[in-house]
Amino acid sequence: MEKLIKNKDGNAAILACVAVLIMMLLFTVIAEYIRLQTIAKGVNDAVQSSVISVVTNNWDNNYNGLRQGYAGGYTLKNSEWETDIDNGEVYADLSDLLGLQRKSGKYVKYTKKETEYSLYNLDVKIINTPIRGNENDEFSADVYITLQVPLSFGWGHLPDMIIPLKLKAKFTPKF
Repeated sequence: MEKLIKNKDGNAAILACVAVLIMMLLFTVIAEYIRLQTIAKGVNDAVQSSVISVVTNNWDNNYNGLRQGYAGGYTLKNSEWETDIDNGEVYADLSDLLGLQRKSGKYVKYTKKETEYSLYNLDVKIINTPIRGNENDEFSADVYITLQVPLSFGWGHLPDMIIPLKLKAKFTPKF
């Protein structure tokens, strides 16, 4: 390689081709990285929005407890407080927000006929504030979901990018 660099014969066509190929490869890798980051950020924001709507939809369940000084999802039945929580429809919200289609247990986003990404393994955990809890107890929702994005770089020889996402939304009373 050193001989090629120090060669004064004036034949730089090979070096120019190698430099162009390296630059094209570098540009392709950077473009793929930006594409993956954009998809992951968009899905993360959509899941966060869906989870916030689940927590917000529980406001009426929380109201009874707030009147009594607690921010949990409880309803007074007879003389006892019973848990009253709505888990919502996160997949339905995501399908509306992102234009997903259900296919073999996964929710898939298509670009023309190709798979852009898929979502699966959704787990929503509503954490109810205990009655007579302390100030640190919060009504919240933890959501776990897996994002799978096929790489366009590598021509099918590289494995898909799989990211487990964890999101949290909290209910905060305004007064």
